[in-house]
Amino acid sequence: MVNEVMTNAKEMIQRSGASTRIATVGEINDLNKKLDIKLPEWLIELMTTVEVCDSKLVVPLDEEAELRIEFLNPKCIIQECLDAVPGCAVHKNGYICIGLEIGIGNPYAINIHEGNNPPVYILNHEYGEETEMIIENKLTVVEKLSDLFLVATIKK
Repeated sequence: MVNEVMTNAKEMIQRSGASTRIATVGEINDLNKKLDIKLPEWLIELMTTVEVCDSKLVVPLDEEAELRIEFLNPKCIIQECLDAVPGCAVHKNGYICIGLEIGIGNPYAINIHEGNNPPVYILNHEYGEETEMIIENKLTVVEKLSDLFLVATIKK
């Protein structure tokens, strides 16, 4: 079965008429090693076969507002999960920062233990490194990562 995340990400690229790059196997190995985790196969496949790394996603909220999210490459994911707050406080609980709000820096994360099409959360900086508070107060942006790709376009 083809994962809905992959399908919608590919359709987003076609709809946008733009793409960026894929992650290399070396980058994925580095990500797994430095974060001391095993990324799920669907996420590895997404990052190594669909050109979404370093994409500037535009997500419409309504007629006048939109989110602008940078979909991170493996090196930036490592930085957000090891060196930046709040990512450093929650990555051991399965939360991986996959994006940053452009111009604001709010981290967008998924939990790798929540299936092959997990919700996307925004994590709040105000809780510093208080793991429980960050997790309790995360906000759901979309119920499924595929839904983000369904409505987003890539800024050229």
